[in-house]
Amino acid sequence: MKKRLHQLWIPGFLTFILSTVFLMTLRNWASSRASSGTARMRFFFARRAGVALFVGALGAYLSSRAGGSRGAALFASVFPVLGAYYGVSLDVSIDLIVERAIGNHVDFSIVATALLREGIGWILVPGAALLVGGLLVQFLLSRRLTSRSVAGS
Repeated sequence: MKKRLHQLWIPGFLTFILSTVFLMTLRNWASSRASSGTARMRFFFARRAGVALFVGALGAYLSSRAGGSRGAALFASVFPVLGAYYGVSLDVSIDLIVERAIGNHVDFSIVATALLREGIGWILVPGAALLVGGLLVQFLLSRRLTSRSVAGS
């Protein structure tokens, strides 16, 4: 259990915490910098993808450094997306229950559009950036190990 804690859970939660802190900081900074809504959103998502790339790489590096497998390192790098996924899923579930309780039915096309937009903006794009960061670290670490074994021969 101690091995899994150091290889998976600590890097994963550190990645989640850093991602959340950077997300809140970027949202506040982007809203104070850009004047138009479209420019603000482009600025926000571009910076968020860059931060997610770094944070995903950090999570994978910490997991690999603790002796974690490639799967554990990649899982630690994409850990923040799981929180966003469950948050969106819980939000949709609660909305469906509340709609039935109050009798206010919403057209499915509106719900599907909102789910698609939220899924792409808050789950797919950051998840891809986190995964690319984790894969980049795995690639660099595997090259480093290969060069060490060639140099040591």
